[in-house]
Amino acid sequence: MAKKLSSKAKKIIAVLVAVVVAIAAVIGGFNIYFSYLGKQEQHGTAAGDPAWSADQAFDISKLQSLDMGADDYKVLVLTDIHLKNHATFAAELGVNYVLDWAGKIALDNMVEEVQPDLILVLGDTTLTDRNDIEYERFVKQMDSYQTPWACVFGNHDDEGRADKAKLVDVLETSEYGLFQWGPENLHGAGNYAIRLTRGGATQQVLFMLDTGSSTDPAGTTGINEQQVAWYNWTMDGIKAAEGAYPQNMAFFHIPLPVYSELQDGFLMGERAEATYPGDVDSGLFDAMKAHNGTQMFAAHDHNNDFTAEVDGIRVSYALKSSYNCYFKFGMTGGTLLTIGPDNQIQQELIYF
Repeated sequence: MAKKLSSKAKKIIAVLVAVVVAIAAVIGGFNIYFSYLGKQEQHGTAAGDPAWSADQAFDISKLQSLDMGADDYKVLVLTDIHLKNHATFAAELGVNYVLDWAGKIALDNMVEEVQPDLILVLGDTTLTDRNDIEYERFVKQMDSYQTPWACVFGNHDDEGRADKAKLVDVLETSEYGLFQWGPENLHGAGNYAIRLTRGGATQQVLFMLDTGSSTDPAGTTGINEQQVAWYNWTMDGIKAAEGAYPQNMAFFHIPLPVYSELQDGFLMGERAEATYPGDVDSGLFDAMKAHNGTQMFAAHDHNNDFTAEVDGIRVSYALKSSYNCYFKFGMTGGTLLTIGPDNQIQQELIYF
């Protein structure tokens, strides 16, 4: 004959059930509230620079510049942070809050350890209906490091209630941010260049490029002809001003098709998933070969962090920098580029 539960055991079970119901109610309430917030469309006021044309005169003084000084200069590359990611079970259970909290601690510790001179963020900073709110929080986090930082958009950033113009409005509130919309007739928002100088001379040029959104028309993601023409024009203009093509690197979210061709023989890192390149490939790789390009960095495919050398150019994935959205254990952190006084670049994967 089955024994009856004691009154004490019944009370314990009742308390546990009540706690579970209370937690579920709180999470459910938050989900309902944030679902409501996510339906309130936010349209920004930001706009790009006037339309660009290859016939325009180039003015090197209009490029943002950072002096690297005489010592090593450290550039820390982050990507795919996916704040409040709503595409997995974590959003329904409220686990994404915990993952964001753990990821922020890891990023804070890494920045404190590395002490970078510049931080670059390669998109998919968030994936949530309330994307502008998460961008506001992220800007505060980045500014807390008191370090210049720049970013590009990923394919998911503007899938929420706020359009890119609103997200740019938020980015422009940053005290340390270097983001620029760039020419209005280039693809997306966030096509701009940053000069790294020593003694006033350009040592490196960092090209930040928008590869498009999941909300864009089908067949348009990637780097298009107009963006490549603008890259060529910028590099030719710097050569005309300074007498030679400086070394330069490109940073973007969605990889080029060349990434799909690389399966082994990596200089560092690994491939743990397929490559999902953009729809268009308008020749950026060949353009960089012709203009002293040295490295390109993509993101998007979270479980890849490899670097390979192709025709003298290093083709790299930046390391995923959070625990939100899918990831492979042991493959999260940041990619550190150390530019020496001799302008040589050392690359390192910093895991957390």
